[in-house]
Amino acid sequence: MKKKKPDQVVWNDEQEEYIARLLPYASQASGPVIKIPNVDAFKQKGVEKVSKQLQTELEELQDKIKKFVKSASDTQKVYTAKFKFEPLVGETYFLYKGDKEDYLSLIPPEQWKKNFIGAFRLSSEYKWERVEW
Repeated sequence: MKKKKPDQVVWNDEQEEYIARLLPYASQASGPVIKIPNVDAFKQKGVEKVSKQLQTELEELQDKIKKFVKSASDTQKVYTAKFKFEPLVGETYFLYKGDKEDYLSLIPPEQWKKNFIGAFRLSSEYKWERVEW
């Protein structure tokens, strides 16, 4: 029968040597203190930062979608209106409410007492952009 080594002695029977120096932790009471990192705090901090970032990105996307829908709506509104001229890119035109259908005009609302809807400028991408009038 093999002689049992004391508990504080770190011995490997297969290799027949002391292995205390190979261990990733202290094997004696006088060894260095093992500190367990606070992973929960790291996770919490990471979740908070990512949540804020994702919330900001979501809000930016929502704003972008709202602007896109408004732009698409304005463009569709002007293209479905009646007009008998070819609009020039960069010029501002005026949309009015008609009896049967809307119509686009060159005449500003100050010079014409019709039901004014809005002023629109044709962009280089042939989208209609609402302008303040």
